[in-house]
Amino acid sequence: MKKTVGLAGVLLVLALSAAGCQKKQDVPEVYLDESIPETPVAVFTQNDLVSDMIQECCEKVVNRDGSSNIVVYSDSAEYYADEGLSYRELLLKRLSSGTADDLYLIPAEDVLEFDEKGFLYDLSDLDCIRNLSQDALIQSTYDGKVFSLPLSYTCFGFVWNVEMLKKYGLEVPENLDEFLNVCEKLKDNGILPYGANKDFGLTVPVMCAGLYDVYQGEGSEEKLEALSDGTAPVSEYIGKGFEFLQMMIDRGYMDSEKALDTLPFREEESEFFAEGNCAFICAIYRGRTFEDFPFEIEMTPLPVLENGSICVVGADQRVAVNPCSKNLEGAITIMETLGQTEQLDSFAKSLGKISTSKNATAPDIPQSDSIIACVAEGDQIPNQDFRLHFNVWDTVRELSQQLCQGQSVDEVTAEYDSRQKEEIALYGKQ
Repeated sequence: MKKTVGLAGVLLVLALSAAGCQKKQDVPEVYLDESIPETPVAVFTQNDLVSDMIQECCEKVVNRDGSSNIVVYSDSAEYYADEGLSYRELLLKRLSSGTADDLYLIPAEDVLEFDEKGFLYDLSDLDCIRNLSQDALIQSTYDGKVFSLPLSYTCFGFVWNVEMLKKYGLEVPENLDEFLNVCEKLKDNGILPYGANKDFGLTVPVMCAGLYDVYQGEGSEEKLEALSDGTAPVSEYIGKGFEFLQMMIDRGYMDSEKALDTLPFREEESEFFAEGNCAFICAIYRGRTFEDFPFEIEMTPLPVLENGSICVVGADQRVAVNPCSKNLEGAITIMETLGQTEQLDSFAKSLGKISTSKNATAPDIPQSDSIIACVAEGDQIPNQDFRLHFNVWDTVRELSQQLCQGQSVDEVTAEYDSRQKEEIALYGKQ
């Protein structure tokens, strides 16, 4: 293990030499109280953030009364970076090989496969699950099973260079007509409107422009059911999203080649925007999204609807339990502690994100008022809706990249229909 953290180890230190001592001691005698057996819990994460929080919870809450001695062994994917495997690949490799990770972070796009492989422990009966907001609970449930405890909630939207818009007599757009007008005016003045990245910079606009009908139109549940059982092809909706992305490329509102060379969360992406090379980018909602720009910014939902805006939302930092855990009781004790309302609110605050508790608290950042109001309205697009028996986020991202590489809208939508059928056959419950 990369890092071992002993929590609440009980050490009894005898007093040093005092009046009346028969023999002076230079070093105190140390004894280990072994009356409380150590309970080791192994945690595998993308980085140390969650494992550090688990450590703190054990130290301050779980072991505080001296009735337990849970020791956290944390292993980070960053430690294995030289192996050339992603976190997701490492996690699957570890679980498949029987490595005793008791707790782990599960990416949303892996839930269907992990459930099929039996890697998900059902948390439905845990008391802490009652503390989750309705939106967070929906995004933590698949086929009636609560598969994870999300430690924060977030959303994806556009971040605008407000000063640049004002320079050209423009305002932050609130609907599709205004958005197209802004993009056209900027392009006419030699400004690249959208600085897209190859990940959510492509995925989010396609999902917003393509799936809004499913979540904000009438009969949402019926539409989801038809998509999930395959009676409705996903192209019926997502096709509009791919058409939107193709329009952005054709009109010169984004540079598809540059997008394919731009990774999210990298310094070069933020620098490109900060240097005024584009008017807006796609970003995830968190505290540092609003830092270090030399101009006024505003984060909004995507104004891609005729009558307004919409955004993609997602539960984040999803902690799951390995059903094959050798220390299942200790793992569940930690989950119950992490899921307390005050813990969820505190963790979200430290990340600058929205809490997954029923309080749904969010940081007071005026530049994000419109997107937070949008999230509060509900009926936004989840990054992965587990009522569906096929992948959304991962597939949309890959097919959007193929569109940028020159494939047609018809080709990528046909490919999605094919994958929808295959995955329903694999993951659909009979």
